[in-house]
Amino acid sequence: MTAGPAGAGVGPPAPDGRARRARWAIIAVPGVLYFLSYFHRIAPVVVAGDLMRAFNASASAVGNLSAIYPYCFAAMALPGGSLADSLGPRRTLTLGALGMSLGSILFALAPSFGWAFTGRLLVGLGASVVLLAWLRLAAEWFRPNEFATISGLSQSVGSVGGLVGTTPLALLVEEAGWRGSFLAIGAATLAVAVLCLVMVRDRPADLGLPPVTPDRPAAAPSLRAVLAGIPSVGRNPRTWVAVLTSTGVYSAFLAFFGLWGVGYLTQVYGLTRVTAANLVALGALGLLVSAPLVGWLSDRVLGRRRLPLLVITGLYAAAWALLALPGAPIPAGWLGPVCFALGVGSGAVVVVFALVREVNDPRYVGVALGFHNLPVFLGFALMQWLTGAVLDARWDGLTAAGARVYSAAAYRSAFLLCLAVAVGSFACAWLVTETRCRNVWAPPRGAERPARPAGGPPPTRRPPGPPTD
Repeated sequence: MTAGPAGAGVGPPAPDGRARRARWAIIAVPGVLYFLSYFHRIAPVVVAGDLMRAFNASASAVGNLSAIYPYCFAAMALPGGSLADSLGPRRTLTLGALGMSLGSILFALAPSFGWAFTGRLLVGLGASVVLLAWLRLAAEWFRPNEFATISGLSQSVGSVGGLVGTTPLALLVEEAGWRGSFLAIGAATLAVAVLCLVMVRDRPADLGLPPVTPDRPAAAPSLRAVLAGIPSVGRNPRTWVAVLTSTGVYSAFLAFFGLWGVGYLTQVYGLTRVTAANLVALGALGLLVSAPLVGWLSDRVLGRRRLPLLVITGLYAAAWALLALPGAPIPAGWLGPVCFALGVGSGAVVVVFALVREVNDPRYVGVALGFHNLPVFLGFALMQWLTGAVLDARWDGLTAAGARVYSAAAYRSAFLLCLAVAVGSFACAWLVTETRCRNVWAPPRGAERPARPAGGPPPTRRPPGPPTD
């Protein structure tokens, strides 16, 4: 056995050279697929006007078309995680890619708004399983003290996909039209589906390699066993503390960067739409930088989960305080650093991915991560509605070009709600269990332990107890 990072205790041996070479090629394919899933998520914003003209659709109808994504992710959280555990990441990723591809092609060819809605639904259902299957794959090919790093890379890949889904997509639409653009996107996604089937392997044993993590189960559990394991994840208080941490961070982050940020900056500060969008893009840049860095620090430098989570959620709450607490709007020169800090703070989710895995049965990584996604996406949808309700309650009747204009005081009231949620995330971070980058789940007395490869060392387990330092 080799020593892990400082304070992390004893870790599993490093994978052999063949496994190290193979694993990066294997996880690169779902990385491309996750990039495309984020691209699909952002794309309707760019073509909203085209859709209204093509289908004579109202703004609310197009809004509902865009809102399919979070509802698909919430609905598929547990089914998607169950498929990743039982069917395996390779087939789950392939099916998800096929759904995204067919949905994009149907969207491009849609003769009516109903068909476009159906295409978008297929895209959302396919995309909803991608991250769960990718991280489930990483659990087989990477050691526990590398998992947060891979989770961070996944969020950076998503951020890049989101950025490419704005201006570059707009340029493509200008050249090929929105239908031609989505046909091309669908064809590219279909090619990645083929790559998933050909290149991805669920575990090192599928290539005749020794396991990277010796205490991983030797074979995938059956779907029946996976479904039976869902209640144990839901009953685990350690799961809930971690999940509520990222739910607060993610929901407040998207309330600003996915809905109200541009309106706040244009209406309160008088900025142009382009300037406001550039400031909002700093949030995506902050996440792009923060996610892999926080994951790497947690895994390889600190060997801790709770400390980096406390620091990053504290920074996040402080950034919200600057927007919500002052009686007057902060100086315009502060806006860029505050937007960037909010993006950096949202990187907390990568530590939570690792924590949720490490406090639950190692047989059910996909289920644990899927359980994490369910309240996160429901919280995201709820926060969008709540902040809008607060703004409407404080609206003083002003309009411009038919759109409501909200005052600085109205936005501050909405941001106070975001601040409260951010502070709640910081409080939950204090309560998470310090796992020291290893699995600390212990089965109930008398319960069956997960199988392990013959001749492998016994799993490292720590009995349940209060959070440690």
